[in-house]
Amino acid sequence: MQDPLFAEVLTEAERTLREQGRAALCQIVRVEGSTPGKPGWKLLVRPDGSAVGNLGGGAFEALVHADARAKLREDRPQAEVKRYYFTEQAVKGEATGMVCGGLAEVFLEVLAASPLLLVSGGGPVGQAVAQAGRVAGFEILVIDDRAEFLRPELFPPGTRTIEVPRTGETNFLGPWRERELYVTSVSRCWETDVAGLAAVIRQSPTRLRYLGLMGSRRKVERVRRELRAQGLQEPAAVFHAPIGLAIGGTSPGEIAISILAEVVAVRNGKPAAVAF
Repeated sequence: MQDPLFAEVLTEAERTLREQGRAALCQIVRVEGSTPGKPGWKLLVRPDGSAVGNLGGGAFEALVHADARAKLREDRPQAEVKRYYFTEQAVKGEATGMVCGGLAEVFLEVLAASPLLLVSGGGPVGQAVAQAGRVAGFEILVIDDRAEFLRPELFPPGTRTIEVPRTGETNFLGPWRERELYVTSVSRCWETDVAGLAAVIRQSPTRLRYLGLMGSRRKVERVRRELRAQGLQEPAAVFHAPIGLAIGGTSPGEIAISILAEVVAVRNGKPAAVAF
C-alpha cells in the first residue's frame, strides 16, 4: 500500500533540511502479522519535535518518534533498522504495549543538509575560500558591506550573498540559524572583522562549530578587545585565530587551502595543527 502522505513528507523533508539542517526519516520496511502501518509508510521528525507523516499512530508511532528524537540529539547518528513488536512483551526488539500481535521493522535515518560555510569578506581571499569550500562540500554564504564584492561571477555557482552594513546590525543568519555553521572572517580590516564576528555572535547560531579570524596575533587581540568592549565574548571552544594551518603559503589560494584544511579537520573531529 502506497504511503498516503508520501509527497507531503518529501516536501517537508526538503524544507526542514533547508531551515533546520537535519531531520529524522522513519520508514516501515517490513511487517509481520497484524500491524497498524504498512511497508513504505513514513514519518519525518524535525529537531524541534514536530513531525509529519504517519506510521499508524498509537504507542508504536510514539516510540518511533522518541527514538528519532534521540538520534537527532546524537553528534554522529548512524542509520539502523529497529524492530517493534505489537505485544506487551518482546524477546527481541521493543514492545509497544499494543495487542495487535504483529511486528514492524522501521528504518531510522538522520538526513543532514550540507554544512554552511559563512565567508565574511568578499575580497580575493574570501573568493578563494568560497571556491575551496564548495569543493569540500559546503553550502556557501558570503557577506560583505560592498556590493561590488558580492557579484555572482566572483563565486561558485549557487553561492548565496548578502550585503551586510558595516555596523553588522542585521539578523542575516535567520534562515540558517539552526544549520551546522562554520564561519571564516577574512575581510579587509579589523573593523569589518569586528562587525562580521559581532553580528554572528549576537545571533547565537545554535550549531556553530567553527569561528575563525584571519590576521596577525596583534590584529586578533585588537578584534577580541573590541568585541569585549561591545559586551560580546568569542566562544572559546570554537574560536580559531589566527585562522588556518601552517602550510607556509601567502597567496589567496594557498591561504584558502590552509583555512579549509583546518575547517575540515574540525568538521571531522580531528585536532587542529599549528595555526597559520
